Amino acid sequence: MPDSFDIFLSYHSWDIRAVKIIARVLHNRGFKAFLDKWNLTPGQPWLTEIEDALQMSRAFGIFIGPQGLGPVQVAEMRAALNRKFREKGYPVIPVLLPGSKPENREHLPSFLAQQTWIDFRSGLENEGEMERFIAQISSKNHHPVFFSRASDVVNVDKSKLLRALVLLEPEDLVYLGEITGIRRAEITSDGVKTIAVSLVNRAEIIGCLEELQVNLIIEYPAIAVKSGIT
Repeated sequence: MPDSFDIFLSYHSWDIRAVKIIARVLHNRGFKAFLDKWNLTPGQPWLTEIEDALQMSRAFGIFIGPQGLGPVQVAEMRAALNRKFREKGYPVIPVLLPGSKPENREHLPSFLAQQTWIDFRSGLENEGEMERFIAQISSKNHHPVFFSRASDVVNVDKSKLLRALVLLEPEDLVYLGEITGIRRAEITSDGVKTIAVSLVNRAEIIGCLEELQVNLIIEYPAIAVKSGIT
């Protein structure tokens, strides 16, 4: 595997043909794109190589086709967005493929839905969109930065985090806990403020306070801004 990639290509297995076409264009233009079908080592643990490739890539492209996002894509997307908030300037580029539905965009995390989109819904031969895609990759003078843990780069102000959490509904707090790795049974269920305090305390105990904050920013960016987190 190369020491670095210009972009990591995240896609639903249904869309592999379209993504391969785009990957070949990138290759012909001199970019090193990570595509699992091309770059994974046979017989090696694929999850470890995916994690390494995500860290070694200067940008992240997430492709949305007719089937929406696949389960592996969701995990890759969260890792990329997590890195985006830890490492300023890391490009996360959503790409609409032919046949994708407008509602696919609405079902994505709020922060991702606000990013600049590349729109190939009219066809992969759309040269204007291809140039926009290439420009987003090549214009970023960005190099991978390696971290030993999230706390190296993310500072959590617990008072601001709590101020944001109490603005959410109880079901939103439970959802944030679940995607952060905190089970419903591990937090109290008695009122928004109590749930929020319990959620923060539990996240701190198990060492995922930074991840809780990043997930809040990804899922509820307006609340994060209102509370002074971003």
